[in-house]
Amino acid sequence: MENQEELLTEVLKRVQRNYMHMVEIERVTKELGDAMSRNDQESIQLLMKMRQEEMEGFGETKQEIRLLIEAAGEDKEKIISWLRGEDKHQPENFEAGKIKELSCQVLQVLNRTIDIDKIINLKVTGKDSYYQSAQ
Repeated sequence: MENQEELLTEVLKRVQRNYMHMVEIERVTKELGDAMSRNDQESIQLLMKMRQEEMEGFGETKQEIRLLIEAAGEDKEKIISWLRGEDKHQPENFEAGKIKELSCQVLQVLNRTIDIDKIINLKVTGKDSYYQSAQ
Protein backbone atom coordinates (compact mmCIF):
# COMPACT_ATOMS: atom_id res chain seq x y z
CA MET A 1 0.00 0.00 0.00
CA GLU A 2 1.14 3.49 -0.79
CA ASN A 3 0.26 5.02 2.53
CA GLN A 4 -1.58 4.50 5.77
CA GLU A 5 -4.77 6.26 4.66
CA GLU A 6 -5.02 4.11 1.53
CA LEU A 7 -4.54 0.94 3.59
CA LEU A 8 -7.22 2.01 6.07
CA THR A 9 -9.58 2.84 3.20
CA GLU A 10 -9.14 -0.68 1.83
CA VAL A 11 -9.72 -2.21 5.28
CA LEU A 12 -12.80 -0.02 5.75
CA LYS A 13 -14.26 -1.16 2.41
CA ARG A 14 -13.95 -4.76 3.52
CA VAL A 15 -15.36 -4.10 6.99
CA GLN A 16 -18.37 -2.47 5.29
CA ARG A 17 -18.72 -5.52 3.04
CA ASN A 18 -18.59 -7.83 6.07
CA TYR A 19 -21.20 -5.72 7.83
CA MET A 20 -23.52 -6.25 4.85
CA HIS A 21 -22.77 -10.00 4.88
CA MET A 22 -23.50 -10.18 8.61
CA VAL A 23 -26.79 -8.27 8.32
CA GLU A 24 -27.86 -10.66 5.55
CA ILE A 25 -26.82 -13.68 7.64
CA GLU A 26 -28.96 -12.35 10.50
CA ARG A 27 -31.95 -11.80 8.20
CA VAL A 28 -31.66 -15.25 6.63
CA THR A 29 -31.25 -16.85 10.07
CA LYS A 30 -34.50 -15.23 11.23
CA GLU A 31 -36.26 -16.46 8.09
CA LEU A 32 -34.78 -19.91 8.66
CA GLY A 33 -36.33 -20.00 12.13
CA ASP A 34 -39.69 -19.04 10.66
CA ALA A 35 -39.42 -21.72 7.95
CA MET A 36 -38.50 -24.32 10.57
CA SER A 37 -41.51 -23.41 12.69
CA ARG A 38 -43.71 -23.92 9.61
CA ASN A 39 -41.81 -27.13 8.75
CA ASP A 40 -41.29 -25.75 5.22
CA GLN A 41 -38.52 -28.03 3.97
CA GLU A 42 -38.07 -26.30 0.60
CA SER A 43 -37.58 -22.91 2.23
CA ILE A 44 -35.27 -24.42 4.84
CA GLN A 45 -32.99 -25.87 2.16
CA LEU A 46 -32.95 -22.63 0.17
CA LEU A 47 -32.28 -20.51 3.25
CA MET A 48 -29.49 -22.82 4.44
CA LYS A 49 -27.82 -22.45 1.04
CA MET A 50 -28.24 -18.67 1.10
CA ARG A 51 -26.84 -18.45 4.61
CA GLN A 52 -23.86 -20.61 3.69
CA GLU A 53 -23.08 -18.39 0.69
CA GLU A 54 -23.13 -15.29 2.89
CA MET A 55 -20.91 -17.00 5.47
CA GLU A 56 -18.43 -17.90 2.74
CA GLY A 57 -18.44 -14.30 1.52
CA PHE A 58 -17.84 -13.12 5.08
CA GLY A 59 -14.92 -15.54 5.44
CA GLU A 60 -13.35 -14.47 2.15
CA THR A 61 -13.56 -10.81 3.09
CA LYS A 62 -12.16 -11.55 6.54
CA GLN A 63 -9.17 -13.21 4.87
CA GLU A 64 -8.68 -10.13 2.67
CA ILE A 65 -8.64 -8.01 5.84
CA ARG A 66 -5.99 -10.31 7.35
CA LEU A 67 -3.81 -9.84 4.28
CA LEU A 68 -4.18 -6.07 4.47
CA ILE A 69 -3.27 -6.13 8.16
CA GLU A 70 -0.08 -8.00 7.31
CA ALA A 71 0.88 -5.07 5.07
CA ALA A 72 0.21 -2.54 7.84
CA GLY A 73 3.66 -2.74 9.42
CA GLU A 74 3.86 -0.81 12.68
CA ASP A 75 0.13 0.02 12.64
CA LYS A 76 -0.89 -3.63 12.67
CA GLU A 77 -1.71 -3.67 16.40
CA LYS A 78 -3.82 -0.51 16.15
CA ILE A 79 -5.86 -1.85 13.24
CA ILE A 80 -6.47 -5.16 15.00
CA SER A 81 -7.60 -3.23 18.08
CA TRP A 82 -10.06 -1.16 16.02
CA LEU A 83 -11.35 -4.28 14.29
CA ARG A 84 -12.09 -5.77 17.72
CA GLY A 85 -13.85 -2.58 18.81
CA GLU A 86 -11.32 -2.05 21.58
CA ASP A 87 -10.41 1.30 23.11
CA LYS A 88 -6.66 0.58 23.40
CA HIS A 89 -5.82 2.95 20.54
CA GLN A 90 -7.78 6.05 19.67
CA PRO A 91 -8.72 6.26 15.98
CA GLU A 92 -6.43 8.78 14.32
CA ASN A 93 -8.58 9.69 11.32
CA PHE A 94 -11.98 9.22 9.72
CA GLU A 95 -11.20 5.79 8.26
CA ALA A 96 -9.89 4.43 11.56
CA GLY A 97 -12.96 5.72 13.40
CA LYS A 98 -15.31 4.14 10.88
CA ILE A 99 -13.41 0.83 11.04
CA LYS A 100 -13.88 0.77 14.80
CA GLU A 101 -17.53 1.89 14.64
CA LEU A 102 -18.52 -0.62 11.94
CA SER A 103 -16.57 -3.41 13.62
CA CYS A 104 -18.58 -2.82 16.81
CA GLN A 105 -21.78 -2.98 14.77
CA VAL A 106 -20.64 -6.24 13.12
CA LEU A 107 -20.07 -7.72 16.59
CA GLN A 108 -23.55 -6.63 17.72
CA VAL A 109 -25.19 -8.21 14.67
CA LEU A 110 -23.08 -11.34 15.17
CA ASN A 111 -24.20 -11.66 18.80
CA ARG A 112 -27.86 -11.21 17.84
CA THR A 113 -27.47 -13.83 15.11
CA ILE A 114 -25.85 -16.27 17.54
CA ASP A 115 -28.78 -15.77 19.94
CA ILE A 116 -31.27 -16.53 17.15
CA ASP A 117 -29.22 -19.52 16.04
CA LYS A 118 -29.11 -20.88 19.60
CA ILE A 119 -32.90 -20.82 19.82
CA ILE A 120 -33.27 -22.56 16.45
CA ASN A 121 -30.61 -25.13 17.28
CA LEU A 122 -32.07 -25.94 20.70
CA LYS A 123 -35.57 -26.34 19.22
CA VAL A 124 -34.33 -28.67 16.49
CA THR A 125 -31.80 -30.77 18.38
CA GLY A 126 -32.82 -30.41 22.03
CA LYS A 127 -30.31 -31.96 24.40
CA ASP A 128 -28.04 -32.85 21.46
CA SER A 129 -27.63 -29.17 20.57
CA TYR A 130 -24.18 -27.80 19.86
CA TYR A 131 -24.99 -24.96 22.25
CA GLN A 132 -26.09 -27.37 24.98
CA SER A 133 -22.71 -29.13 24.92
CA ALA A 134 -20.80 -25.83 24.63
CA GLN A 135 -22.17 -24.51 27.93
